Amino acid sequence: ILHSPSTKTLMDSIIQDINNLYVQWKNETPERIEKLPQSGSDRIYFRIFYSNETYIATYNLNVQENKTFVTFSQHFLQQGLPVPAVFCINEEQTIYIQKDLGSDSLLNKLEQHGHNEYVYSLFQKSLQALAAIQIKGNDGLNYDVCLTAKEFGKQAILSDLLYFKY
Repeated sequence: ILHSPSTKTLMDSIIQDINNLYVQWKNETPERIEKLPQSGSDRIYFRIFYSNETYIATYNLNVQENKTFVTFSQHFLQQGLPVPAVFCINEEQTIYIQKDLGSDSLLNKLEQHGHNEYVYSLFQKSLQALAAIQIKGNDGLNYDVCLTAKEFGKQAILSDLLYFKY
């Protein structure tokens, strides 16, 4: 299915739309746009290359989810929290371009260095940042833009666990 003509045409169309949004935003044409590996959602990520800069483009047909993400990102940035800035979103609100934080992950670091103090300190920093998002991010956050419940209670947790299980 991934290599069918209709899928390739759709992917080409998405890449062209990302290209157009980038040109509209930066007034420059990207050198290349690469699709990133799919993860656990319907969102499709791309890395945009121009000169020695890179950006991440996200394609997602769920417009409400995109609006929520952009709203939360802007709020968290205003609170001084470590989240990538969203630079632009297309008119249809199906594609947005944000800061590229690179390809490193905690899992990469753990695989490279094993269980040691350095990796443990990275996990501690990550947990501190997540706690800050929970505490400082709450200040003045408009929960009316949430997709589902305004509270992440037992039912929401169980729903997420089942989603990842299956």
